[in-house]
Amino acid sequence: MPKYNAVLSDLLEAVDDGDIASLALLNLSAAFDNVDHRILCKLLQLTSGLDGQVLARFRYYLSGRSQYVHRGMLKSLSVLLVCGVPQGSVLGEIVFILYTAELIGLIEQHGFCPHLYADDTQILGR
Repeated sequence: MPKYNAVLSDLLEAVDDGDIASLALLNLSAAFDNVDHRILCKLLQLTSGLDGQVLARFRYYLSGRSQYVHRGMLKSLSVLLVCGVPQGSVLGEIVFILYTAELIGLIEQHGFCPHLYADDTQILGR
């Protein structure tokens, strides 16, 4: 909870100084489902230097996944996934962190103060 106190403290400090403050709250809880495989592989290649067989294995890890909805006796058609990172594995978490790594720099580049907690991001501007 101390990080939430830091955000509140920053907001109160801005008000005390007579500044205008704004706060944007980003909930990334569904973000694992929205990771574009092509963009992710390009980022892994450009920022992490992955290439050749290693990058091919990442593509294989992400490809061929499908999902369907099952309720009672009914089952929907299976749909091939072109986005999303498998959750529940160490690799899925690491890949997601790599995918969102530039977020902090982008926020700071525009003069804002990011506060990140797992799948929640708060952006404070003064």
